[in-house]
Amino acid sequence: MSPHVVIVGGGHNGLVAANYLARFGMRVTLLEARPTLGGMVGRVEYLPGYFGAITNSPGSLEGRVIQELELERHGLRFVSPNVTLLQRMSEGLFVGWRDRDRVAAQLDAFAAGEAKRHRVLVERLDALGAASGLSMWEPPPSLNEALDRMPAAVREEFRRVVLEGSLNDLLTESLRTGAARSLMMMLALNGQLVSPDAPGSAMGLLIRPISRASSTDDALGIGDAPLRGSVGLPVGSMSAIIDALESAAVEHHVRIRTNAPVTGLELDGKGRVEAVVLGSGEKITKVDAVVSAVEPSRLAAMLPQGAIARSAAPEPPEGSAFKIALALGALPDVADAPGDVPVETLLSAQFRIAPDPAYITAAVADGLAGRPSAKPIMWGLVPSLTSDGLAPDGKHLMSVNVWHAPYRLGREYWRTHGQGFVDACLAQLEESFPRLQERIEDMRWFSPHDLEDEFGLTGSNITHGDMLPPQLLDGRPGPDFTQAVRSMGIVVGGAGGWPGGYVTGAPGRNAATTVHTIMRSTSRR
Repeated sequence: MSPHVVIVGGGHNGLVAANYLARFGMRVTLLEARPTLGGMVGRVEYLPGYFGAITNSPGSLEGRVIQELELERHGLRFVSPNVTLLQRMSEGLFVGWRDRDRVAAQLDAFAAGEAKRHRVLVERLDALGAASGLSMWEPPPSLNEALDRMPAAVREEFRRVVLEGSLNDLLTESLRTGAARSLMMMLALNGQLVSPDAPGSAMGLLIRPISRASSTDDALGIGDAPLRGSVGLPVGSMSAIIDALESAAVEHHVRIRTNAPVTGLELDGKGRVEAVVLGSGEKITKVDAVVSAVEPSRLAAMLPQGAIARSAAPEPPEGSAFKIALALGALPDVADAPGDVPVETLLSAQFRIAPDPAYITAAVADGLAGRPSAKPIMWGLVPSLTSDGLAPDGKHLMSVNVWHAPYRLGREYWRTHGQGFVDACLAQLEESFPRLQERIEDMRWFSPHDLEDEFGLTGSNITHGDMLPPQLLDGRPGPDFTQAVRSMGIVVGGAGGWPGGYVTGAPGRNAATTVHTIMRSTSRR
């Protein structure tokens, strides 16, 4: 009989793992604690008639996953607006067009030659990512092993730029304008409590180059896949990814159970997982392997007492995510907008609130100090402009993700002060989008504790832990923990595993291929 694998957690990585395992011919049961699938990527009705997902993350899903799981056949569609980014800088409005010449012209308008300097930096990072030898799709080595494998010149560059230097060091030596540095800082620091002055803080800029270099890997013989970031915005919001993954899983006979929280994992006399215990007391028996797509400290809490050394157990991560959904009766204006571009075109893009490096640095410093930022970093989207049905006719949803609202302040603090924080966010949004507040007909917000309670987002950390060099490769979630649970037949397959967070699907795919390898090896014995 085919091996029986249980997936704990029905977010995007759990669904990705379930699909691959089912395609490998295994019997798969997927367990989700919530009434619906997808977690932060799943469909949410914020207000009556206003729908979306908590995450906006346009273009983050790996093209390889889309192609291998045939998600377009299961209804996943993308729209590619001409404008990809809107970010009002201290120097003026930056519009990220798909036309590279238009982007270069804007950078050069900030300072002569800035477009070339930006291109040289991106090419340098791409070359370093490729030369590092790291792959998103292979079992990660330790950091020391990775360094030992690099040619001497590459190792020196990696140490200087990624390990010992800071993000601010790299950007200050590479770019002349605050606008160009702000663009790169927002890519590197997305959602993390990491100072741009901290050693290792430039690591975030290596994630996409490593992805690009890894795109030549073709373990399943599929061929070239579209690069992450090139596919555009999912039609129907990010939740359309979940809908397609669920449809594919059902086609491949994955047994999906919602309202099924897992409270424990039982081991046999040899220390291998044999049963999964649900909150109802029900046991799922005859289990051959488990993929955990939940945050690693939650997995550790499911294990029998004494099953792993206390020193190996991951600590719950600390984060600072906050969510605001705005129901708009009409679109706002765009400050400093070019007169020849319709506001609808501009607002079809992702927008960022981070006008200069000093603003970004101050917001992060507030979060690290445990205080809510008076001028927070924000990422947002108006998904109703590119997808029908997300808002009533003639109205729009503005979906805003806010950072540096510290979870550590506690549940009661956010109950009392949450609306005040929202008001501060709206004041900053108004500077980029005049007349926004008069267009708001209703709103809903989620504090860091609301996100944890409703979506299982431990500590309100969107990436299941910061993504600095020590927390990546086999440090994610840690070699001792990974090896301990692996010996039990349990594989980490969520954002807390390599290659980390964001809506890529890579951790789920990696977990499935690992289980497949283990099962084939076991069957040959």
